[in-house]
Amino acid sequence: MQKYGKSIIAVIAAVLVAVYQSRSGDGLVDRVEWVSIVIAFVTALGVFIVPLAPQAKWGKSAVAGVLALLQVLVAAIVDGISTDDMILMFITVVGALGIYIAPAVSEDNNAAPVAVGTGADR
Repeated sequence: MQKYGKSIIAVIAAVLVAVYQSRSGDGLVDRVEWVSIVIAFVTALGVFIVPLAPQAKWGKSAVAGVLALLQVLVAAIVDGISTDDMILMFITVVGALGIYIAPAVSEDNNAAPVAVGTGADR
C-alpha cells in the first residue's frame, strides 16, 4: 500500500463508480453513465501514470481533482442534479480525497525515490 496507495484508491473509486452506474436508476448503462465510468477509469490511469516529482508531489492529486471536477460537471450539466447524481458526486469526491490522503512512492532509475507518506501531499 505504501508504494501504490494513490493508485489503489483510484481503482477502488473507479470500480465503485462503475458498479454504481450499472446498478442505479433503470439498471442499464446509458451513454452518459458510460462517460462517467470512462472518466473514473481515466482518473485511475492518470493517477498511476503521473509520477511524483520532487517539485510537484501534488501531481497525482491534481489529476484526481481535475477529473473529479469533470465527473461532477457531467453529472450536473446533463440533466440536472438528481439523487443518483448526488451519490455519484459523493463517491467521486471521497475517491479524490482518498487519493490525496493515500501514500505513494515513485521511483526513477536515474534519481532518488520521491515519496508522499500517509496524509496530504507535501
